[in-house]
Amino acid sequence: MISLELHPMSDTAKSLSLERKIKMQEARDGIINRLALTLPTTINLDRFLNVIVSELGRMMNVDRCDVIQLTSPSELRISHEWRASEEVPSSLGTAIPLNLGADVLGLVGLHMTSTLREWLDDEVSFLESIARQIAVGYQYTRLYLDKEREAETKRALLSIANALNARSDFREVSSLVLERAIALVGADYSALGVLDPKGGRISLVAFRAAPHATTDGVQGLIDEHGQALDVTEFPAAMEVLAEGKTLRLLDTDLPFPFRLMFNSILGGRAALVAPVRVGGQTFGLLGLVWSEARQGFQDHEVALVEGIADQCGTALERDQLSAEVMHLRSALHERYGEDRIIGQTSAIRRAIELALNVADTQTTVLIQGESGTGKELLANLIHYNSGREDQPYVKLNCGAIPESLLESELFGHEKGAFTDARARRLGRFEEANGGTLFLDEVGEMSLSAQVRLLRILQDGEFTRVGGNEVLKADVRVIAASNVDLEQATDAGTFRRDLYYRLSVFPIVLPPLRERPQDIHPLVIHFIEHYKQKTGRFISGISKDALQALITYEWLGNVRELENAIERAVIIASGRQIELEDLPEAISRIALQEQDRIKVERARAASEGRTTTFEVTVPSSMDEIERQAIEATLDYTKGDKTHAARALGIGRKTLYRKLDQYNGDRNSKD
Repeated sequence: MISLELHPMSDTAKSLSLERKIKMQEARDGIINRLALTLPTTINLDRFLNVIVSELGRMMNVDRCDVIQLTSPSELRISHEWRASEEVPSSLGTAIPLNLGADVLGLVGLHMTSTLREWLDDEVSFLESIARQIAVGYQYTRLYLDKEREAETKRALLSIANALNARSDFREVSSLVLERAIALVGADYSALGVLDPKGGRISLVAFRAAPHATTDGVQGLIDEHGQALDVTEFPAAMEVLAEGKTLRLLDTDLPFPFRLMFNSILGGRAALVAPVRVGGQTFGLLGLVWSEARQGFQDHEVALVEGIADQCGTALERDQLSAEVMHLRSALHERYGEDRIIGQTSAIRRAIELALNVADTQTTVLIQGESGTGKELLANLIHYNSGREDQPYVKLNCGAIPESLLESELFGHEKGAFTDARARRLGRFEEANGGTLFLDEVGEMSLSAQVRLLRILQDGEFTRVGGNEVLKADVRVIAASNVDLEQATDAGTFRRDLYYRLSVFPIVLPPLRERPQDIHPLVIHFIEHYKQKTGRFISGISKDALQALITYEWLGNVRELENAIERAVIIASGRQIELEDLPEAISRIALQEQDRIKVERARAASEGRTTTFEVTVPSSMDEIERQAIEATLDYTKGDKTHAARALGIGRKTLYRKLDQYNGDRNSKD
């Protein structure tokens, strides 16, 4: 049923006058006639609502009639209005919910600004009837327009696809696509970039602006940085690359320093940034920027931009037009989906760059780093970009093989060479002939095995254990060690000549604690991986849990982080990962730090001192406000009256916000 909030009818108003009955009938007929004249040829939601407010307001003889639409779960906005004259002011008045089933679509307001109005029962019944009919018409009109927009989107994407198919030069094609995109969504300018294989930089492929747009700041940025920009300086772009989801950016959601930069340098008030994918991997970004403020983005606009980005990705994948993009593909496309090297810090990018530089040579490579830093992943990257990727790739963990059997594993043995050697066996060097041999934990080898390894590295020759035949093998060796081999040579546990032979091209992988900036994208990657592997749905990870992961020491490095996320995904199935879902060693440290901060804030308050709290960037204004409220409550030892006074807000406002935060927490459980 339609609910009403109207002034009560007086006891004397018992019947409806003939004049008002005529007016109500005229209002109904007027609305129907106006809609009948306009809608059959051009269904338009604005025209529909304008007819409603003008006819209803005029026929009901009120000063003002308006429609208040529910634009979001937390915002009502007056979208259409009729006034009897220019002298009629805006005012709050009687409102009628527009209902269809249980969903409220909006409100129709009827206002008297100069005299009182007694609403009679028949008038209320009439308005309820009109409201129900409006709701049905509104819903059908909206459904029709949604279908129209869907058809327009398909036509636009088909037009862009035809343009892509008609040309061969990708830069020319991309410029044309950006021009079409700007015209379709009404943006001021657009840019398309692809990732640089040598680090966290994005190379500009095309830039286009609308004829009316002012882009001096953007052009200055391009002139200053050339055709490549360090994308690691823009956390929001990094999230798009890591998560593969379109970013809806409004300047009102940005912290002040970022809002200032967005407004002044980029000349933007709103933006959409969509990932460009090639073969399932994010290869670049498509961005569209608006210089005028917006309330938000409608789903059909986002769908159109994502469709254009997909078309660009299809063109890149199909045509393979540039050596730069193809080199990017060979560097970043992993042969195994779970073997991705995630990281944007300079140390990890430098290691990847070195690996790609040495990959297509025959040089022996020594990878050093703590356990769990990804030495095997880097070895995989070298092999699959070496030109030997179609040849055998053999791996051996030297630390996992007993010393007495290691030489046999490496070089093979003849029948009867030792007890239980009942048949000839080929060693790993013979198995890897023509390809790559990865020797993990090479520092665990015995000195006798080191001598034989040195010979094959120098001469390419070896003999099987118990045999005399000199054999040759064409093998590219990649060695890895979690101990410092130079120190091992000083201690006499590793041959110095072998060390020099292995470390022709050394690569050092940093421990995870030295690259905390990479923890966030690693967490996102592992969450997605274990969601697919376990079939569990996880909506994300809380800021407290993520912060605990970022500040943890990670003695087990990336492997320990992966294990922690796998456990958390299983525990938090159906909701987001919270602090208590992490291993106890991690959550305990985080909780101790939270307790320490609370105690320090309370102590500062008792001593009459001020204190501070840290803000994570980027964070929404709502999140920063929440942190400020919680920090102030810690400072006041939970005294809400004192906290509200310190924050400069009313107690009711504080209680409302706390209820909202508690509701958010409960909705996640």
